[in-house]
This record gives sequence, structure tokens and C-alpha cells, in this order.
Amino acid sequence: MTYRMIFCLLFLFSGMDLLAQSVPVGLQQKNFKKSRLVKYQSDKKTVAYVDQNSSLSPEKSTHGGKAGNIFLSLVLPGAGEWAAGHKGAAKVFFGAEAVLWLGYWGSQSYVGILQDDLESFAALHAGVNSAGKGDQFWIDVGIANSLANFNSDRLLERDIDATYTETSENQWQWDSEDNRREYVGKRFKRLDWKRRSSGIVGVIVLNHIVSAIDVIRLIRKDRNRSQARRSMMQIKYANNINIGETYSLDFTWQW
Repeated sequence: MTYRMIFCLLFLFSGMDLLAQSVPVGLQQKNFKKSRLVKYQSDKKTVAYVDQNSSLSPEKSTHGGKAGNIFLSLVLPGAGEWAAGHKGAAKVFFGAEAVLWLGYWGSQSYVGILQDDLESFAALHAGVNSAGKGDQFWIDVGIANSLANFNSDRLLERDIDATYTETSENQWQWDSEDNRREYVGKRFKRLDWKRRSSGIVGVIVLNHIVSAIDVIRLIRKDRNRSQARRSMMQIKYANNINIGETYSLDFTWQW
């Protein structure tokens, strides 16, 4: 039976050479992972030759087989998708990141404008000296009509630590109740925009996480696609008492 095995193997390799010549040049240039399988079943021998495109395998895939792509997307959303070859998805995350940062810088700039307007209004209508004042001072200015009234209310509440030294630098006196209320409205408006700015930061962080999750999804998608692409050619030999020796060639392409 040795000469029959030799004949099968020669027929196998010659068939593969003919098949390779018939494949377009672009496919011939791809690297193939080859394996050979010989099965023995009673009086039947089967020789199977499997070709699998290794460029589509999960280990060597150019479409996101590296866990490093996940880290890239955590640093810059879209970078992992770009490195994995999915440039369409990468552009979406790049655009979202750019819009979010522009929104953050814009809101921060507007918060600064509102703060300047707040200080100017307090200086004009309450005589406030804005130099070196913290956020708590600007809150307290809107609570009472004057520094004297504010300190008096804090002493009644036995909150001595909240009082201010009655110096010219800390003095304020509102010229009308309406202007004091308008000042409070301006302060709340600034606070709302400051919260919006903080909210944009949260969305930016979320965009990084979503991009990393998307890279994981693309890696799994490419892995499943690569496992579904393979070709197989089988040469079967059988020796039957009734019909004698038979050979058959089966070629399967799974896509």
C-alpha cells in the first residue's frame, strides 16, 4: 500500500500547484497557514489539505488583534480604531472628542466672562473691592445688604468663624435691594455654566471608555470573520471489492 500513499501525496501537491497558478496574483502574495491531515478508516484512506489565510487569523490580524489598541482608545478616542484599520469608526470618535473639548473650552471661557461681569456689577452697586477674594466671599456678598448686617447675622447664629474683619477691603453696601437680587441671579447663572462645564468633562471621560469598548467589539468581530474564512481540499482513496480502486477530489471554500 506504500506506492498508493505516494501516489496520493504526489497528486495532492500537483493539484495544489495548479490551484495556486489559477489564483489571482493578489491572493498568491498572501501567507497561508498549512496543515496536513491523514485519516485511516478500515479500507478507506483520506488525505486532507487545509489552507487557511493566516493574515486573517486573530493572532496576526491587521484589524485590531492587539490589546494595545484598547489602551490607545483610552488615551485618545478613535486611535485604537485607526490602528486596527477601522478608519470610519475612528473618525467618528475623533470628531466627537474635538467637539467635546471645544465645548469645554467654550463653557470655561464663558464662566470667566460671567465672573468678570459679576465682580464689576458688585463693585459698581456695592463698592466691593474684588482683589484677592475667594468664591465664598462672592456668595456672602449676595446674602446681606452690607458687611455689618452679614457679621451681625453670623454672630446671632454663633458662627464667629464665618465673619469678616470690618476693613475697607472687605466692606460692601448695596445701593438697592433689586441690585442685590440681580447680583444673586448673575451668580446662579455662573454656577449653572460651571456645572455644565463639569458635565462636559464627564462626557469626555465616557467617550474614552466607549471608544475602548468599541475596539474590543471590533477585535471580536474581526476574529469571528477570520475564523469563518478557510479552504480545504481532500483527496479520497477507497478500495472496494465490487467497484475496485476509486479516487475522489473535494475542494471546499468557506467564506
